[in-house]
Amino acid sequence: MTDEDTATGIDASFDPEPDDEPSEGERRATVLERRLDIPMAVLALVWALLVAYELIAPREQLDRLGLVGNVIWVVFVIEFLVKITVSGHPLRFLRRKWPSVVFLVLPALRMLRVVRALRAVRVLPAARVVGSSYRAVGTASGLLTGRLQFLGAATVVVVFGGGQLLFVLERGRTGALTALGDALWWSANVSIASNLVYEPVTLAGRLLAIVLSAYAVVVFASLAATLGAYFMESRQERAAEEEEPS
Repeated sequence: MTDEDTATGIDASFDPEPDDEPSEGERRATVLERRLDIPMAVLALVWALLVAYELIAPREQLDRLGLVGNVIWVVFVIEFLVKITVSGHPLRFLRRKWPSVVFLVLPALRMLRVVRALRAVRVLPAARVVGSSYRAVGTASGLLTGRLQFLGAATVVVVFGGGQLLFVLERGRTGALTALGDALWWSANVSIASNLVYEPVTLAGRLLAIVLSAYAVVVFASLAATLGAYFMESRQERAAEEEEPS
């Protein structure tokens, strides 16, 4: 995995040409990305909180929140365009960063009248939640070097994003959770302990429950593997010390 892929949380195995050596421009883009890590991490956190608050904000605040969200989105677009320019290989850069392109394009659809139907079926709100969560995970991947640290941060993002998604997908449905806090509590139970404290009433909500349950299994397996490797390494170090002549 290259430094560039690590900084965005995208595994190099998804790269169609994983053996390609990064160009000088791509190295410059990686250096630029590292320098922007902290400010962009703060901005990603603000954006994620803003997306969450918009779900429950009073109607009279939505215009101002939308303006702030658009400003943050423009900053992300400018950052991405600068990285493309610096990389020197725009097509190759785009091929490696295609998820970022998708999640940068989706917020722009809010400004188009032709996609009002998508809002009605909750597609755009759900896409914004997924986009902000993806950005947060990618930022955590770039800032946190420890496996357990990243796993903890990713779990927080998954819990937060999963709760928002459930709230968006099931809002207004008969028998559904009516509060964002309850949806976050449900998401935490499913994502961490695979405990289904509430059964979603929609097909999309049930599919989300399956995904979060699978994530809980992955987290448990990763945690077990990390702890097992730690104890194995400690045992080998103690054995080596005992074998050393005094």
